Amino acid sequence: MDDQSKIFVVVAVLSVILLGIGFYLNSLDRKVKKLEDEINKEQ
Repeated sequence: MDDQSKIFVVVAVLSVILLGIGFYLNSLDRKVKKLEDEINKEQ
């Protein structure tokens, strides 16, 4: 492997990791909003 393909692999892996974190935070945010709505309805 030459240097350019190694850089491409590193960029691809980091992109996948960042996308995964983004999707995780998005789903976590939806769950928290849902819980907040349920708490506000009870009050």
